[in-house]
Amino acid sequence: HFIVSLIGLMAAVTCTLGNLAAYGQSNMKRLLAYSTIAHAGYLMMAVAAAVALAGVDPAASRDAVSAVAFYLGTYVFMNLGAFAIVALLRNRLRSEEIASYAGLVRSSPGIVVAAAVVLVSLIGLPPLAGFVAKFLVFSSLVQAISAGVESPLMIVLLVVGGLNTVIRLFYYLR
Repeated sequence: HFIVSLIGLMAAVTCTLGNLAAYGQSNMKRLLAYSTIAHAGYLMMAVAAAVALAGVDPAASRDAVSAVAFYLGTYVFMNLGAFAIVALLRNRLRSEEIASYAGLVRSSPGIVVAAAVVLVSLIGLPPLAGFVAKFLVFSSLVQAISAGVESPLMIVLLVVGGLNTVIRLFYYLR
């Protein structure tokens, strides 16, 4: 019980602080770095569900571990894409500031489309892999709630995860 609560608390705090720090950034590389902290929080939400379900529903616990693995694998590719685009633009524009990206759609529409796909996936919007990854994490929380395991904590994590996705939406679309 204590371990699950500790992991859940760390997940909520990590996700929220990472997103709030990213929200205030004007430098794209720093925004992505703080976003990485928030992603660790989402991963820990599924870990909390896996640990909570371990003794009660081993199959659901395995599903939560699978959600962690899928989220991590998907996130690695999304983040590599995002940092690669930032590096390409830094070399081209000599800046990592978000303001320097203004008008980029006219000069480099392909890069803008690639960046949009990666960022929408990082937000966790359908139909991209980031949505599937976040859906699996949230599903593991719902499975724990359905099993009656640490239900108040899992409900809080589900709400915190949803609210943090909204925060993420604002700073990535900026």
